[in-house]
Amino acid sequence: MNRRKFFKLSAAGLLMAGGLGWLGKHFAQVEIVAGQSVVQPQHLPMLRAIATGLLDSALPATGRAEAIETAVNTFVNASKMLAASAQAELGQLLNILENPVGRRLIADLDNSWEDATPAQVQAFLFAFRDHPIPALQPGYHALHDLMVAGWYGLPEQWADMGYPGPPFKLS
Repeated sequence: MNRRKFFKLSAAGLLMAGGLGWLGKHFAQVEIVAGQSVVQPQHLPMLRAIATGLLDSALPATGRAEAIETAVNTFVNASKMLAASAQAELGQLLNILENPVGRRLIADLDNSWEDATPAQVQAFLFAFRDHPIPALQPGYHALHDLMVAGWYGLPEQWADMGYPGPPFKLS
C-alpha cells in the first residue's frame, strides 16, 4: 500500500468514526419519565418484527396479529418496570435499531422492519446474541427477556405450556 492510499483510507475511517459518533449521540437520546415506557410509536413496527422472530412457533395460527400486539404490549409494560438506567439503555438500543443506519449496520436489514421476514429477524437475533463484540450481546438479552418473559407471563399462555399456574393466588 502506498502512502497516498494509506492517507485516503485513514481519512475515510476518521470521517466514518465521526459520523457514527454523531449518529449515536443524535439518535440515542432518551428521556426517562417515571412510570412511562421508553418505547415510542416509531419503535412498534420493529417490536412487532422482533416478537414474530422470537415467538414465531408459539404464536397461534388464528389471531396471530392480535397475539403479536399482545406480546408488544407486554414488552412495553415490562419496560416501565425497569430501573431508570436500564430504561435509558433500552431506549438507546431501540432508537439505534429503529434508525435506518443502525438497522443496516447492526441488524443487517436493507428493508424496513415491516418488510422483514421472520427468518431475517431470527438471523439478526442469532447474530446479535452471538456477536463477536461482547458489549452488544446484552442488547439481545434485553430484547429477548422482555419479550419472552412478557409473553409467557400471560395466564392465557400457561395452558399451552402445560403450566397450571402458581400454587397460590396473590390478592
